[in-house]
Amino acid sequence: MDMVAEIARRIFQDALVLFAMVNIVGNLPVFADITAHLTPTEKRRAFDTAVITGGSIVLAFALFGNWMLQSVFQVDIDAFKIAGGILVFIVAARGVILGSVTAPQVHAQADRNLGVFPLGFPFMAGPGTIVTTVLLMQHHGHIVTGLSAILVYAAALPILRLIPSITRATGQVAMMVTARILYIFVCAKATTFVLAGLQNSLAIGP
Repeated sequence: MDMVAEIARRIFQDALVLFAMVNIVGNLPVFADITAHLTPTEKRRAFDTAVITGGSIVLAFALFGNWMLQSVFQVDIDAFKIAGGILVFIVAARGVILGSVTAPQVHAQADRNLGVFPLGFPFMAGPGTIVTTVLLMQHHGHIVTGLSAILVYAAALPILRLIPSITRATGQVAMMVTARILYIFVCAKATTFVLAGLQNSLAIGP
């Protein structure tokens, strides 16, 4: 029973980190702007595609990221923790200071691909999210990280579909504050990645 509770705790913690890194709440104004010209049916289709695309990318790295590091790129895990932790910290710190990125210009002929780009990638599964996924996988394993990713993207879909209601109910300022708080949490987690990599590399500590 204790082991089940521990696994559930790890899944919840990893899901919080991934949810903060995806920054769905902070990017809601961007998503609303990109899909403003679409019909309600087209918006639902675009959001469904975005969640499937982003979730598939992150899940692939949760399951095979370690193999890609060691066999394909031949990168030391501890070195990746240090470099990845620094990158995640920079991305999160930028989010705290500057907020969400500006929505890119999307041409009408690309409407059918909005769910894949830019909604699915890079908004739903950007470089920072991918790096965070691999780092979490190294800490807690494939299963925990994979379940965490599924939980995050399962929660993302209803949030995206409720964009008009959420915007009216909370306002843009409240969403910006929430996003920055989540990014501070990511900064703290990124620091633990760097410290863990340094401890193993330098053989310091107990």
